Amino acid sequence: MSFKRVYVQPLVLVFAWLVYALQSGEAQYLGRCLTPDQKDGTCVMVAQCPLVRQLLNKPLLTTNDVRFLESSRCGVIDRKALVCCQQPDSPTSTVSPTVATPPAASGPVENRLSVEQKRRLLPDDCGVQYTDRIIGGERTKIDEYPWAALIQHRRRNGELKFHCGGVLINNRYVLTAAHCINNIPKSWTVTGVRLGEWDLESDSDCATRYDGTICADPVQDIAIEKILVHPNYRATLMEVKNDIAQLRLARSAQLNDYVQPICLPLDAEAQTKSYDDQRFVVAGWGQTEEALQSRYKLFVGVTGVTESTCRLRYPQANIDHTQVCAGGTANKDSCRGDSGGALMYAGLRDFEPVYLLAGLVSFGKKCGIQGYPGVYTRVNQYTDWIVDNLEP
Repeated sequence: MSFKRVYVQPLVLVFAWLVYALQSGEAQYLGRCLTPDQKDGTCVMVAQCPLVRQLLNKPLLTTNDVRFLESSRCGVIDRKALVCCQQPDSPTSTVSPTVATPPAASGPVENRLSVEQKRRLLPDDCGVQYTDRIIGGERTKIDEYPWAALIQHRRRNGELKFHCGGVLINNRYVLTAAHCINNIPKSWTVTGVRLGEWDLESDSDCATRYDGTICADPVQDIAIEKILVHPNYRATLMEVKNDIAQLRLARSAQLNDYVQPICLPLDAEAQTKSYDDQRFVVAGWGQTEEALQSRYKLFVGVTGVTESTCRLRYPQANIDHTQVCAGGTANKDSCRGDSGGALMYAGLRDFEPVYLLAGLVSFGKKCGIQGYPGVYTRVNQYTDWIVDNLEP
Protein backbone atom coordinates (compact mmCIF):
# COMPACT_ATOMS: atom_id res chain seq x y z
CA MET A 1 0.00 0.00 0.00
CA SER A 2 1.37 3.38 -0.92
CA PHE A 3 0.78 6.93 0.22
CA LYS A 4 1.69 8.20 -3.24
CA ARG A 5 -0.96 10.62 -4.49
CA VAL A 6 0.26 12.19 -7.77
CA TYR A 7 -1.46 11.60 -11.11
CA VAL A 8 -0.10 12.58 -14.49
CA GLN A 9 -3.19 11.76 -16.53
CA PRO A 10 -5.59 14.43 -17.85
CA LEU A 11 -8.17 15.68 -15.40
CA VAL A 12 -11.90 15.44 -15.76
CA LEU A 13 -13.91 18.62 -16.34
CA VAL A 14 -15.46 19.46 -13.00
CA PHE A 15 -18.41 21.55 -11.95
CA ALA A 16 -17.89 23.98 -9.09
CA TRP A 17 -20.36 26.70 -8.24
CA LEU A 18 -18.27 29.34 -6.57
CA VAL A 19 -20.06 32.23 -4.97
CA TYR A 20 -19.69 34.30 -1.86
CA ALA A 21 -22.35 33.53 0.78
CA LEU A 22 -24.95 36.10 1.79
CA GLN A 23 -24.61 37.79 5.14
CA SER A 24 -28.40 37.94 5.68
CA GLY A 25 -31.36 35.60 5.32
CA GLU A 26 -33.46 38.38 3.81
CA ALA A 27 -34.33 37.89 0.15
CA GLN A 28 -33.03 40.62 -2.14
CA TYR A 29 -34.65 41.44 -5.50
CA LEU A 30 -32.40 43.11 -8.02
CA GLY A 31 -34.30 43.46 -11.30
CA ARG A 32 -36.22 41.65 -14.03
CA CYS A 33 -34.63 39.09 -16.38
CA LEU A 34 -35.29 36.04 -18.56
CA THR A 35 -34.63 32.53 -17.27
CA PRO A 36 -32.74 29.98 -19.44
CA ASP A 37 -36.11 28.71 -20.72
CA GLN A 38 -37.09 32.27 -21.68
CA LYS A 39 -39.60 32.85 -18.89
CA ASP A 40 -39.97 36.05 -16.89
CA GLY A 41 -37.80 35.99 -13.81
CA THR A 42 -36.14 38.08 -11.15
CA CYS A 43 -32.41 38.57 -10.71
CA VAL A 44 -31.67 37.47 -7.14
CA MET A 45 -28.94 36.06 -4.93
CA VAL A 46 -28.27 32.34 -5.35
CA ALA A 47 -29.65 31.57 -1.89
CA GLN A 48 -33.05 33.06 -2.81
CA CYS A 49 -33.70 30.73 -5.78
CA PRO A 50 -35.15 27.33 -4.74
CA LEU A 51 -34.52 25.74 -8.16
CA VAL A 52 -30.86 26.74 -8.24
CA ARG A 53 -30.39 25.59 -4.63
CA GLN A 54 -31.95 22.26 -5.54
CA LEU A 55 -29.56 21.82 -8.48
CA LEU A 56 -26.53 22.79 -6.40
CA ASN A 57 -27.45 20.16 -3.82
CA LYS A 58 -27.56 17.30 -6.34
CA PRO A 59 -24.76 14.75 -5.88
CA LEU A 60 -24.21 14.56 -9.65
CA LEU A 61 -24.85 17.24 -12.22
CA THR A 62 -25.69 16.48 -15.83
CA THR A 63 -24.39 18.54 -18.72
CA ASN A 64 -27.84 20.10 -19.02
CA ASP A 65 -27.77 21.01 -15.31
CA VAL A 66 -24.45 22.81 -15.74
CA ARG A 67 -25.65 24.63 -18.86
CA PHE A 68 -28.84 25.69 -17.06
CA LEU A 69 -26.84 27.06 -14.12
CA GLU A 70 -24.48 28.93 -16.43
CA SER A 71 -27.38 30.41 -18.38
CA SER A 72 -29.14 31.39 -15.16
CA ARG A 73 -26.50 33.91 -14.24
CA CYS A 74 -27.63 37.51 -14.52
CA GLY A 75 -24.82 39.44 -12.88
CA VAL A 76 -22.62 39.94 -9.83
CA ILE A 77 -23.04 42.31 -6.91
CA ASP A 78 -20.43 42.76 -4.18
CA ARG A 79 -18.65 39.70 -5.60
CA LYS A 80 -21.80 37.60 -5.10
CA ALA A 81 -23.28 35.72 -8.04
CA LEU A 82 -26.82 36.52 -9.13
CA VAL A 83 -29.20 34.16 -10.92
CA CYS A 84 -32.42 34.68 -12.88
CA CYS A 85 -35.15 32.90 -10.94
CA GLN A 86 -38.75 32.40 -12.06
CA GLN A 87 -40.11 31.80 -8.55
CA PRO A 88 -37.71 33.25 -5.99
CA ASP A 89 -38.35 33.17 -2.27
CA SER A 90 -40.58 35.90 -0.89
CA PRO A 91 -38.67 39.14 -0.23
CA THR A 92 -40.10 39.25 3.26
CA SER A 93 -39.29 35.68 4.15
CA THR A 94 -36.37 34.81 6.35
CA VAL A 95 -34.46 31.59 6.67
CA SER A 96 -34.18 29.88 10.04
CA PRO A 97 -30.80 28.21 10.33
CA THR A 98 -30.58 24.64 11.48
CA VAL A 99 -29.19 24.44 14.99
CA ALA A 100 -26.70 21.62 15.29
CA THR A 101 -26.52 19.55 18.46
CA PRO A 102 -23.11 20.05 20.03
CA PRO A 103 -21.07 16.84 20.05
CA ALA A 104 -20.07 15.19 23.29
CA ALA A 105 -16.47 15.63 24.33
CA SER A 106 -14.29 12.68 23.34
CA GLY A 107 -11.86 12.92 26.22
CA PRO A 108 -9.83 15.28 28.40
CA VAL A 109 -8.28 18.30 26.73
CA GLU A 110 -5.82 20.91 27.88
CA ASN A 111 -8.01 23.99 27.66
CA ARG A 112 -11.12 24.52 29.77
CA LEU A 113 -13.48 25.98 27.21
CA SER A 114 -16.88 24.35 26.85
CA VAL A 115 -17.73 22.51 23.66
CA GLU A 116 -19.97 25.39 22.60
CA GLN A 117 -17.21 27.92 23.23
CA LYS A 118 -14.82 25.82 21.17
CA ARG A 119 -17.34 25.60 18.35
CA ARG A 120 -17.50 29.37 18.28
CA LEU A 121 -13.79 29.38 17.46
CA LEU A 122 -14.76 28.08 14.03
CA PRO A 123 -15.74 30.85 11.61
CA ASP A 124 -19.30 31.67 10.58
CA ASP A 125 -17.99 32.61 7.13
CA CYS A 126 -16.36 29.57 5.58
CA GLY A 127 -16.30 27.51 2.41
CA VAL A 128 -16.67 30.53 0.13
CA GLN A 129 -14.40 31.93 -2.54
CA TYR A 130 -14.61 35.12 -4.51
CA THR A 131 -14.00 33.94 -8.05
CA ASP A 132 -17.01 33.82 -10.40
CA ARG A 133 -15.86 30.61 -12.06
CA ILE A 134 -18.51 28.02 -12.97
CA ILE A 135 -16.63 25.34 -14.89
CA GLY A 136 -12.90 24.82 -14.81
CA GLY A 137 -10.12 22.70 -16.14
CA GLU A 138 -6.94 21.25 -14.74
CA ARG A 139 -5.40 24.44 -13.31
CA THR A 140 -7.35 26.42 -10.74
CA LYS A 141 -7.92 30.11 -10.96
CA ILE A 142 -5.64 32.19 -8.80
CA ASP A 143 -8.25 32.62 -6.06
CA GLU A 144 -9.93 29.20 -6.13
CA TYR A 145 -9.96 26.87 -3.12
CA PRO A 146 -8.39 29.48 -0.81
CA TRP A 147 -8.31 27.01 2.11
CA ALA A 148 -5.69 24.82 0.38
CA ALA A 149 -2.47 24.78 2.44
CA LEU A 150 1.05 23.48 1.97
CA ILE A 151 2.89 21.69 4.79
CA GLN A 152 6.60 22.54 4.92
CA HIS A 153 9.29 20.04 5.93
CA ARG A 154 12.93 20.72 6.66
CA ARG A 155 15.20 18.02 5.24
CA ARG A 156 18.45 16.74 6.74
CA ASN A 157 20.51 19.19 4.65
CA GLY A 158 18.44 22.11 5.92
CA GLU A 159 16.49 22.51 2.68
CA LEU A 160 12.85 23.52 3.09
CA LYS A 161 10.36 21.70 0.86
CA PHE A 162 6.59 21.25 0.63
CA HIS A 163 5.79 17.56 0.80
CA CYS A 164 2.13 17.49 1.85
CA GLY A 165 -1.06 19.47 1.68
CA GLY A 166 -3.55 20.57 4.27
CA VAL A 167 -6.74 22.58 4.70
CA LEU A 168 -7.43 25.72 6.75
CA ILE A 169 -10.43 25.44 9.13
CA ASN A 170 -10.01 28.71 11.03
CA ASN A 171 -7.33 31.37 11.33
CA ARG A 172 -5.21 29.24 13.71
CA TYR A 173 -5.77 25.64 12.62
CA VAL A 174 -4.94 23.47 9.62
CA LEU A 175 -5.90 19.82 9.15
CA THR A 176 -3.67 17.36 7.32
CA ALA A 177 -3.02 13.62 7.17
CA ALA A 178 -1.29 12.02 10.16
CA HIS A 179 1.05 10.15 7.82
CA CYS A 180 2.43 13.55 6.71
CA ILE A 181 3.67 13.94 10.30
CA ASN A 182 4.51 10.44 11.50
CA ASN A 183 5.52 8.62 8.31
CA ILE A 184 8.25 10.93 7.08
CA PRO A 185 12.02 10.26 7.14
CA LYS A 186 13.47 10.59 10.64
CA SER A 187 15.80 13.34 9.47
CA TRP A 188 12.87 15.55 8.39
CA THR A 189 11.09 18.08 10.59
CA VAL A 190 7.66 19.62 10.06
CA THR A 191 8.29 23.35 10.32
CA GLY A 192 5.45 25.45 8.93
CA VAL A 193 2.40 26.02 6.78
CA ARG A 194 2.04 28.16 3.64
CA LEU A 195 -1.30 29.79 2.84
CA GLY A 196 -2.40 31.81 -0.17
CA GLU A 197 -0.15 30.02 -2.65
CA TRP A 198 -0.97 29.42 -6.34
CA ASP A 199 2.22 29.39 -8.44
CA LEU A 200 5.13 27.79 -6.60
CA GLU A 201 7.68 29.22 -9.03
CA SER A 202 6.64 32.85 -8.69
CA ASP A 203 7.29 35.20 -5.80
CA SER A 204 4.31 37.31 -6.87
CA ASP A 205 1.31 35.38 -8.19
CA CYS A 206 -0.50 37.15 -11.03
CA ALA A 207 -3.00 35.85 -13.58
CA THR A 208 -4.76 37.30 -16.60
CA ARG A 209 -8.55 37.36 -16.48
CA TYR A 210 -11.29 38.69 -18.74
CA ASP A 211 -11.21 41.97 -16.82
CA GLY A 212 -7.42 42.37 -16.77
CA THR A 213 -4.52 41.13 -14.68
CA ILE A 214 -5.10 40.18 -11.06
CA CYS A 215 -2.29 39.72 -8.52
CA ALA A 216 -2.71 37.85 -5.27
CA ASP A 217 -1.71 39.06 -1.85
CA PRO A 218 1.70 37.77 -0.69
CA VAL A 219 1.76 34.20 0.57
CA GLN A 220 1.72 33.64 4.32
CA ASP A 221 4.40 31.34 5.73
CA ILE A 222 3.47 30.58 9.33
CA ALA A 223 5.35 28.46 11.86
CA ILE A 224 3.59 25.61 13.64
CA GLU A 225 3.01 26.04 17.35
CA LYS A 226 1.53 22.63 18.13
CA ILE A 227 1.01 19.34 16.31
CA LEU A 228 -1.79 16.98 17.33
CA VAL A 229 -1.81 13.57 15.64
CA HIS A 230 -4.93 11.51 16.28
CA PRO A 231 -4.13 9.27 19.28
CA ASN A 232 -5.42 6.17 17.48
CA TYR A 233 -3.57 6.74 14.22
CA ARG A 234 -1.89 3.66 12.83
CA ALA A 235 -0.38 2.78 9.48
CA THR A 236 0.77 -0.71 8.54
CA LEU A 237 1.45 -2.47 5.27
CA MET A 238 -2.17 -3.66 5.36
CA GLU A 239 -4.22 -0.73 6.60
CA VAL A 240 -4.27 2.94 7.56
CA LYS A 241 -6.63 4.22 10.25
CA ASN A 242 -7.41 7.61 11.81
CA ASP A 243 -5.12 9.35 9.33
CA ILE A 244 -5.69 12.88 10.57
CA ALA A 245 -3.63 15.53 12.33
CA GLN A 246 -4.37 19.03 13.55
CA LEU A 247 -1.78 21.82 13.31
CA ARG A 248 -2.01 24.96 15.42
CA LEU A 249 -0.37 27.94 13.77
CA ALA A 250 2.02 30.12 15.75
CA ARG A 251 0.04 33.21 14.74
CA SER A 252 -3.31 33.97 13.18
CA ALA A 253 -3.61 33.75 9.42
CA GLN A 254 -4.73 36.98 7.75
CA LEU A 255 -7.92 36.16 5.85
CA ASN A 256 -8.35 37.69 2.40
CA ASP A 257 -9.54 36.70 -1.08
CA TYR A 258 -6.77 34.09 -1.29
CA VAL A 259 -6.85 32.73 2.26
CA GLN A 260 -10.18 31.50 3.60
CA PRO A 261 -11.26 28.59 5.84
CA ILE A 262 -13.41 25.73 4.59
CA CYS A 263 -16.59 24.68 6.43
CA LEU A 264 -16.51 21.62 8.67
CA PRO A 265 -19.47 19.18 8.48
CA LEU A 266 -20.81 20.02 11.94
CA ASP A 267 -24.59 19.84 11.68
CA ALA A 268 -26.52 16.60 12.06
CA GLU A 269 -27.28 16.27 8.34
CA ALA A 270 -23.66 16.75 7.30
CA GLN A 271 -22.42 14.30 9.92
CA THR A 272 -24.71 11.53 8.68
CA LYS A 273 -24.59 12.34 4.96
CA SER A 274 -24.08 9.45 2.56
CA TYR A 275 -21.24 10.05 0.13
CA ASP A 276 -22.30 7.34 -2.31
CA ASP A 277 -22.28 8.95 -5.79
CA GLN A 278 -21.47 12.33 -4.22
CA ARG A 279 -19.57 14.67 -6.54
CA PHE A 280 -16.32 15.86 -4.94
CA VAL A 281 -13.40 18.13 -5.77
CA VAL A 282 -9.78 17.60 -4.68
CA ALA A 283 -7.29 20.45 -5.01
CA GLY A 284 -3.57 20.74 -4.44
CA TRP A 285 -0.10 20.82 -5.94
CA GLY A 286 0.27 17.07 -6.28
CA GLN A 287 3.26 16.59 -4.00
CA THR A 288 3.71 13.74 -1.53
CA GLU A 289 6.56 12.46 0.59
CA GLU A 290 7.98 10.81 -2.52
CA ALA A 291 6.89 12.70 -5.61
CA LEU A 292 7.53 15.98 -7.36
CA GLN A 293 4.93 18.70 -7.32
CA SER A 294 2.99 20.70 -9.83
CA ARG A 295 3.91 24.34 -10.30
CA TYR A 296 0.31 25.47 -10.03
CA LYS A 297 -2.55 24.58 -7.73
CA LEU A 298 -4.62 21.94 -9.55
CA PHE A 299 -8.02 20.38 -9.07
CA VAL A 300 -9.91 17.29 -10.15
CA GLY A 301 -13.48 16.07 -9.81
CA VAL A 302 -14.14 12.61 -8.39
CA THR A 303 -17.27 10.68 -7.42
CA GLY A 304 -17.86 8.87 -4.14
CA VAL A 305 -18.13 5.07 -4.20
CA THR A 306 -19.84 2.77 -1.74
CA GLU A 307 -18.02 1.32 1.23
CA SER A 308 -18.70 -2.20 -0.03
CA THR A 309 -17.18 -1.40 -3.42
CA CYS A 310 -14.11 0.07 -1.77
CA ARG A 311 -13.67 -2.99 0.44
CA LEU A 312 -13.62 -5.19 -2.64
CA ARG A 313 -10.78 -3.12 -4.09
CA TYR A 314 -8.82 -3.04 -0.82
CA PRO A 315 -9.72 -6.37 0.84
CA GLN A 316 -6.92 -6.22 3.43
CA ALA A 317 -7.29 -2.54 4.34
CA ASN A 318 -10.38 -3.02 6.55
CA ILE A 319 -12.16 0.01 5.07
CA ASP A 320 -14.80 1.27 7.50
CA HIS A 321 -17.09 4.21 8.32
CA THR A 322 -14.13 6.43 9.28
CA GLN A 323 -13.04 6.49 5.64
CA VAL A 324 -14.59 7.56 2.36
CA CYS A 325 -13.57 6.35 -1.09
CA ALA A 326 -13.86 8.37 -4.28
CA GLY A 327 -12.67 8.11 -7.85
CA GLY A 328 -11.69 4.91 -9.64
CA THR A 329 -12.34 6.04 -13.20
CA ALA A 330 -9.41 5.48 -15.55
CA ASN A 331 -7.31 8.62 -15.98
CA LYS A 332 -9.74 10.59 -13.82
CA ASP A 333 -8.73 10.28 -10.22
CA SER A 334 -7.65 12.26 -7.20
CA CYS A 335 -3.88 12.05 -7.20
CA ARG A 336 -3.71 15.68 -8.31
CA GLY A 337 -4.46 16.40 -4.66
CA ASP A 338 -1.72 16.30 -2.05
CA SER A 339 -1.44 13.82 0.75
CA GLY A 340 -3.40 15.53 3.52
CA GLY A 341 -5.27 17.74 1.06
CA ALA A 342 -9.01 18.34 1.09
CA LEU A 343 -11.76 16.23 -0.44
CA MET A 344 -14.66 18.71 -0.60
CA TYR A 345 -18.16 19.12 -1.95
CA ALA A 346 -20.54 21.96 -2.71
CA GLY A 347 -23.42 22.12 -0.27
CA LEU A 348 -25.62 24.50 1.67
CA ARG A 349 -25.04 25.99 5.09
CA ASP A 350 -27.95 28.01 6.47
CA PHE A 351 -29.29 27.94 2.90
CA GLU A 352 -26.08 29.49 1.56
CA PRO A 353 -23.88 27.74 -1.05
CA VAL A 354 -20.53 26.80 0.48
CA TYR A 355 -17.84 24.14 0.28
CA LEU A 356 -17.72 21.55 3.05
CA LEU A 357 -14.80 19.33 3.99
CA ALA A 358 -15.57 15.64 3.43
CA GLY A 359 -12.15 14.03 3.67
CA LEU A 360 -8.37 14.24 3.73
CA VAL A 361 -6.25 12.48 1.11
CA SER A 362 -4.93 9.31 2.75
CA PHE A 363 -3.86 6.46 0.45
CA GLY A 364 -4.57 4.47 -2.69
CA LYS A 365 -3.24 2.26 -5.44
CA LYS A 366 -1.33 3.60 -8.45
CA CYS A 367 -3.00 6.67 -9.81
CA GLY A 368 -5.76 6.59 -12.39
CA ILE A 369 -6.32 2.82 -12.47
CA GLN A 370 -9.84 1.82 -13.46
CA GLY A 371 -11.81 0.50 -10.50
CA TYR A 372 -9.41 1.62 -7.76
CA PRO A 373 -10.68 4.69 -5.90
CA GLY A 374 -8.61 6.84 -3.59
CA VAL A 375 -9.16 6.46 0.16
CA TYR A 376 -9.73 9.51 2.36
CA THR A 377 -10.13 10.09 6.07
CA ARG A 378 -13.85 10.84 6.58
CA VAL A 379 -13.79 14.15 8.45
CA ASN A 380 -17.42 14.05 9.66
CA GLN A 381 -16.38 11.17 11.95
CA TYR A 382 -13.71 13.30 13.62
CA THR A 383 -15.44 16.61 14.29
CA ASP A 384 -15.67 15.90 18.06
CA TRP A 385 -11.92 15.38 18.22
CA ILE A 386 -11.22 18.44 16.07
CA VAL A 387 -13.47 20.74 18.09
CA ASP A 388 -12.28 19.36 21.44
CA ASN A 389 -8.70 20.37 20.64
CA LEU A 390 -9.39 23.92 19.47
CA GLU A 391 -7.91 26.77 21.49
CA PRO A 392 -8.36 30.56 21.10
